[in-house]
Amino acid sequence: MGIKYKIIQFNTNEFGINIKSIKDELSFSTLAWDTNDIKLSQLRFLINKCFAHRKMIMQEAQRYLDESPVPDNIQTLISTLSIPDKKIFYAFKSFRKRGISQFCVEYIDNQWEVNHIDLPPLTHFTQHADHKLDLRQLIRRFPPMDRAAIHSPTLKILIKKFIEMLCECEPKRDLKKIEVTCHQVSLIIDNTTHPVSNSPEGLHQDGSNYIVSALVIDKYNIEGGISKLYCTEKDRLIKSHTLECGEGLFHIDKNSTIWHQVTPIKLKEPSIKMGYRNILGFDFNYIS
Repeated sequence: MGIKYKIIQFNTNEFGINIKSIKDELSFSTLAWDTNDIKLSQLRFLINKCFAHRKMIMQEAQRYLDESPVPDNIQTLISTLSIPDKKIFYAFKSFRKRGISQFCVEYIDNQWEVNHIDLPPLTHFTQHADHKLDLRQLIRRFPPMDRAAIHSPTLKILIKKFIEMLCECEPKRDLKKIEVTCHQVSLIIDNTTHPVSNSPEGLHQDGSNYIVSALVIDKYNIEGGISKLYCTEKDRLIKSHTLECGEGLFHIDKNSTIWHQVTPIKLKEPSIKMGYRNILGFDFNYIS
């Protein structure tokens, strides 16, 4: 498959990078909980249960997400839920920890230079919407990755390798400057959590020129998490693979026929009562 679909499955060993060096330089345990997930889960549930009011829910969704008082129209819909549905609605909890960082990668003196872009303490982040009810169009606020991770030498090597992949996929483009956004995500599950996914929105595109949809850094006591790529109007599965530690998928995204998702994870051994899947994701956007 590989390059002809502008999809590359890679292993960090091919870059001369041992996955342990990434684990040592990037801490996942200190990441902050992504509290957006609670309200996004509630909004998806509300849309499903009150579908006739979906337009109003979307109109009020940003206000609901911004931790202001619950909009009156949303509160009214919540009050109409049955008691069992209210229990589900209020039982949602955070299932991801995350941090974000950005870099400007520029071709200078015949080599790529990676420079960090300073971000505010809570970075505004939004993504392209694939349809009208796609909640990724809302502005979410993420904390930056910690300084040790941002300045990780191994992370910069990884970014340069991905830029080389991008140039290999686009030989006719004379690329000189590329914006790179890195997402550090820990997907966590315990014995009180239903299966959780890093793509709760389902099959989608991220809205960047190219992406690393996932590079798995570490995982423990989980099964599932199968990366799936589709093309041709989202109905043709062209790749299905469970990424192991050190493996990742680099592929074209925006304005392409390639769509992606990852299946939920669940506990492999329930008696251990917890599991996780730690990944890095990357968005690549042309500047010039």
